[in-house]
Amino acid sequence: MKKNISLSKTYKYSQLGNCSKKTETIWIVLHGYGMLSEYFIKKFECISDDHTVIIAPEGSNRFYLANNYSRVGASWMTKLDKEIDIEENISFLNTLYNKIITEIGHKNFKLKTLGFSQGGPTLTRWIMSNTYPVDTLILWGSDIPKDTLLIDNILRWNTFNIKLVIGKKDEYIDRENKKRVINLINSYGIKYDLIEYDGNHKIIEEELVKIAAGI
Repeated sequence: MKKNISLSKTYKYSQLGNCSKKTETIWIVLHGYGMLSEYFIKKFECISDDHTVIIAPEGSNRFYLANNYSRVGASWMTKLDKEIDIEENISFLNTLYNKIITEIGHKNFKLKTLGFSQGGPTLTRWIMSNTYPVDTLILWGSDIPKDTLLIDNILRWNTFNIKLVIGKKDEYIDRENKKRVINLINSYGIKYDLIEYDGNHKIIEEELVKIAAGI
């Protein structure tokens, strides 16, 4: 018989910039499968400035990436006990968000978010679970979980800017997958911008700068 027990847990995150009353923009960025926040956040140094705080939470499921145990990666969930992982991820992100808000000391800021690959569904589920004032959601090389596309969520979906960013050479999102995602979004009447770039399944800093400048 399989059973569960609940315990307290320590989560990791990485940060660029200092929280203060001068903070005008908060970015919450979620990494993809097999990545670590301390390396993922380096991708966002190109959009960091004195008025911006960038937060990169880290998935709590860690594992070795190579047979020689030399590299470690993290993920947000697997198909095993998926619902438990989703609930814990949402709780983690809520706690982290409120911690950052307390440190900033005001609510007059723009909240911009980006989910890369596996981080996209986790970020989307978090946003749909709350009413935080999201300005922009960027899904980069990512899918949208069907469980967030509910009739009750349509109004929430259309309260912030949505950017779908897909590399033309993305090895994980081929033409059929891209078509499926777009058709799914269109069927729910969600407004979004599709941005395609000449690259594969990774964040390109040059493209990130362009996108950030336009939102």
